[in-house]
Amino acid sequence: MSETRVAELHYSKEERRFELVVPRGTKFSELGKIIDLMSRDIVGKLPRGCTPCTSGDHFAIRERLEQVIRVDLEHGKIIGP
Repeated sequence: MSETRVAELHYSKEERRFELVVPRGTKFSELGKIIDLMSRDIVGKLPRGCTPCTSGDHFAIRERLEQVIRVDLEHGKIIGP
């Protein structure tokens, strides 16, 4: 069974920042397709202001990290391996 490759788009109204998280190993040609899809279908559906209101918002693209340590903040303990 092949692994599903998923990109995530986050938006913070407070920080006026878009962040696109792509799977490790994403090629530049794939990134172009993702950005095209975002501009056509996704960005207009985000809970944000109109296009002139978000003009100048920051846009960051980063690769998803594979070795992540999850921490239970309430109990101060590491979750999982």
